[in-house]
Amino acid sequence: MEKGNIVVFDVDVKGGMNLKQIFGKNTLAIFVMPPSVEELERRLRHRGTETEEKIIQRLVKARHELKLVTNFDLQIINDDLKISIEKAYKEIKKFIS
Repeated sequence: MEKGNIVVFDVDVKGGMNLKQIFGKNTLAIFVMPPSVEELERRLRHRGTETEEKIIQRLVKARHELKLVTNFDLQIINDDLKISIEKAYKEIKKFIS
């Protein structure tokens, strides 16, 4: 950052909040969320890559994290991946301009 480079992090909610606290206005914190917890569960089950225990853990964590969404500068509901990417790109471009 000191050299004028743009730094991008892909972190969990706690990490995002910590980075926002440290870097303040120099940070664009984006919260990417599922349309609903039920849709998240459907997606996780459809993938077939998680154990039942892991799915339950992820859903509990998601319910908690969704309560923290207002701590972020931008919320993107990932209902359509292409549209979500376009929204993120547009907002990031605006932020760094």
